Amino acid sequence: MLLAEAVLLREVGGAAAMAGQLRHLAEVSRLPQVSIRVLPLAAGAHDGALTGSFVLLDFPLGLRADPDPPVVYQESLTGALYLDRPAELAAYERVWADLVGAALDEEESRRLIVKIGEELHPG
Repeated sequence: MLLAEAVLLREVGGAAAMAGQLRHLAEVSRLPQVSIRVLPLAAGAHDGALTGSFVLLDFPLGLRADPDPPVVYQESLTGALYLDRPAELAAYERVWADLVGAALDEEESRRLIVKIGEELHPG
């Protein structure tokens, strides 16, 4: 999972609730099957801001003899898009690679999440 630092700073539900959510996020990030990385504000403008949130869905071999091809899933206010054309998939893969390249690593991300939570609600 990749999160923009801005979403960690946008207080929802009050400082104590937000700090609790950030603590939980930091705890979950320690699980071996979970990867949480933060795109810092210092990364500046990026193509991800233009695309909005999206998920790259890739279906592993073994579940079916002929797995479904990869798909980009993107939600909007009134519905969702499933993009499966090779050019569309390639564009989103490029954006994802750029975002991952600009993001903090997992440990740096965890430290930032904890720091923001502590600043919201010390103790």
